[in-house]
Amino acid sequence: MLGTALLLPLPALSGPILSLSEAERLARRDDPATLRYQELAEARREASVSARQLPDPALIMEVMDVARDGFSLEDDTMTQLRVGVRQTFPRGDSRRLAGDREGAMAQAEAARGSNAERAVVRSVRRAYLSLHEQRGMLEVLEQSQSLFEDLRQITEREFASGFAEQQDLLRAELELDRLSDRLLAVQAQEAAAMAQLARWVGQQDAIRPLPTQPPELAEPAGDLLGHPLLAVEQAIVAAGEHDVELVRQGYRPQWSVELNYGTPTERGMGMPDRLSAMVMVDLPLFTRQRQDRDLAASVHRREAAQHAWDEQVREMQRQLDETQARWARLHERELRYAQRLLPQAKDNAEAAEHGYRNGTTDFNAFVRARLIELETRIEAIRVATQRRLEQVDLLYLLGENV
Repeated sequence: MLGTALLLPLPALSGPILSLSEAERLARRDDPATLRYQELAEARREASVSARQLPDPALIMEVMDVARDGFSLEDDTMTQLRVGVRQTFPRGDSRRLAGDREGAMAQAEAARGSNAERAVVRSVRRAYLSLHEQRGMLEVLEQSQSLFEDLRQITEREFASGFAEQQDLLRAELELDRLSDRLLAVQAQEAAAMAQLARWVGQQDAIRPLPTQPPELAEPAGDLLGHPLLAVEQAIVAAGEHDVELVRQGYRPQWSVELNYGTPTERGMGMPDRLSAMVMVDLPLFTRQRQDRDLAASVHRREAAQHAWDEQVREMQRQLDETQARWARLHERELRYAQRLLPQAKDNAEAAEHGYRNGTTDFNAFVRARLIELETRIEAIRVATQRRLEQVDLLYLLGENV
């Protein structure tokens, strides 16, 4: 299947130029990961409101003191019909604390959504730059292919005139065939890069032409502590704080109030209706094996969440330091290629060609100069792309002004 796919022609580029900003907009539109976290955050907000409410009251309907020997409701003066309502009041501030805990988890889900949006932008930028790199290489290889085709024709004429050896002709044909093979390999890489971009922008937009020059990205703005992943961990720490306080409420009693209205089933005796009220309270007296253990567990969970935040900061700081170091070195290399290496390679190739035509430079030196120019142009494209890819990671870590 792979061999068959490589033999198929790539789709022709069509449509207007696809800019990086448009690709980002298309990727952000209806991204399922971002939408999922938005829904989860909204669910937590709804649960936060619900957690602050009192439990539903209980309706009580009762038949009291029915005589065992007759089971009659009308012949016994002690039998009553009662109806009542019971309301439970949870321990201390447990309702408010439970709502605060859900609110903190809602902030965590919202932060995960922000991170998912950043990750989408990073992914589409990387796919866009990779495709731009492959198309830039294709352009360089196609230009070099025409140059090596001219070289072969020159060598054929020189060989026919007796001014070149057969080995020179074979070398020219070999380099041209190697270049054609390399062109096929880059075309396969272009197809893979196009598939990556199509995952974010769709197939129709992925086959659109790209600008000639690689896009310049915004400068990173902000700091690492503002990253959404750290906001997630911080929200989990806050939820752990609320959970500790919530568990502390287990040392406080829970109250229930019950009101009942009763009426006798035998009305002939003139007995009045009855009204009763009852207050129930549980007594958390033996706390060693339950409340104390629950509190210790919640404290450990809170400390674990704090350690997770510290670990995340250290890991992201490591990533930031490494990325900044690579980005700075690649920026220096990109400038060196633009200012020195590319002009030198071009001048060297032109001088070698001029010398070969005049008979002062041998064939191998001419071919080597052309290959050096080709490799220098390819490496310049790679360095420029890699520098931008590192900047994409910096923008993901530090954020940018929008």
